Amino acid sequence: MILRTIVISILCLLIFITCNDDERQRPVFEFTVSNPADSGSRFPYLYSEDGETVVMSWLSRIDEGMFALEYSTRIDGRWQVPGLIHMGQDFFTNWADFPSVVSKNGEVIAAHWLKKIEGGPYAYDVQISFPAEGERHWNHITPHDDGTATEHGFVSMIALDKESVLAIWLDGRHTEHRAHDEYADMDQAMTLRSAIVRRDGMVENERVIDDTVCDCCQTDLVEVNGGAIAVYRDRHEGEIRDISVARYDFASGEWSEPATVHDDGWQISGCPVNGPRVAADGDNVAVAWYTEADEDEKKVLASVSYDGGQTFETPLILNTGYPMGRVDIDVAPDGSFYASWMERSDNLARVFLRKIEDGELTTDVIHIGSTSMERNSGFPRIAALNDGVMLAWTQTDPIYRVRTAFYNYEVEEYFEEQAGELSSRTVEQ
Repeated sequence: MILRTIVISILCLLIFITCNDDERQRPVFEFTVSNPADSGSRFPYLYSEDGETVVMSWLSRIDEGMFALEYSTRIDGRWQVPGLIHMGQDFFTNWADFPSVVSKNGEVIAAHWLKKIEGGPYAYDVQISFPAEGERHWNHITPHDDGTATEHGFVSMIALDKESVLAIWLDGRHTEHRAHDEYADMDQAMTLRSAIVRRDGMVENERVIDDTVCDCCQTDLVEVNGGAIAVYRDRHEGEIRDISVARYDFASGEWSEPATVHDDGWQISGCPVNGPRVAADGDNVAVAWYTEADEDEKKVLASVSYDGGQTFETPLILNTGYPMGRVDIDVAPDGSFYASWMERSDNLARVFLRKIEDGELTTDVIHIGSTSMERNSGFPRIAALNDGVMLAWTQTDPIYRVRTAFYNYEVEEYFEEQAGELSSRTVEQ
């Protein structure tokens, strides 16, 4: 009864919200939730592995060329005092290649960020950082030692234990002397690599996952039974840029041969800067991605696997409007998946959410909020918790600021119950 009253109150209040509200970069009213990121913050990342707590990292602009990487943990609905991972003028700051943080049993284990180095505008190294001295100091480790002034980034990590992480990243060591007209030379392509990085500074089990991949699309990594699955945008002969998966075996420390999630057949002679995301519940795995393989129809797709990522079902089309991609996906405690993406709408981009359950779309498209269509709005991120889905993205106007929203499962259940009662009454009549 209380929930019904709350929902009705929300709906009544929405009637009085003017249409100008849709023209602002903010969450939709009923999903708005505060966060500890201050003015000047941008490029948030969300991580949760227990359904109870969620960790958010973000970059804050301190001064011209000066940034700080901060984070906060949300426990029992309250954000903790932000912690500082690194502050300096050595950040490589980029709308698509941004820092992340991972936790284990609710404890922050590691973060990653990108360090500018001499050699060009896109010369930077990966830094994987572990907290020390009660998180008042962080140790920064470079997981690659090729020494080239090239791009190393688009990192994804999972915590193996409290002392180590498995990390994957795009590695540009073979592109160091590549001329513009040599871009099609597959021997000078971007590679996808991995390593186990330990708190004591050791870097172990370095591997090449794929020796020819797309140059600047995000990667993702998730734990499954007995191992982990990496997803990324591949690059095949003829410049086909579809989504591939590879499986890491914890016992052997080896990666499987990459396999394509779905043969979209997107042929593009450059990187679309629109990577895939993956979530898993045991051997149930879901991948979300963006494609323009069909020139007449841009799509946000999701496909589910029930065998640990070995095979995938026919993709579902998530979008209903004009999508921009910038997807994310996570798994809820009941095993259902929630995916997010962005769509163009007049002068803004809308952030949408949708539920996938038992391989089917079980909700309509849910408008969570709005932001800029420009690159500097970054990529919205989500975390599915026990009571709802947390979302975070970058507001660019009138100021830069991280915005957060929360979609409560109870509201969804209420409307499902109402729909069921209406259907029953219709049948009785």
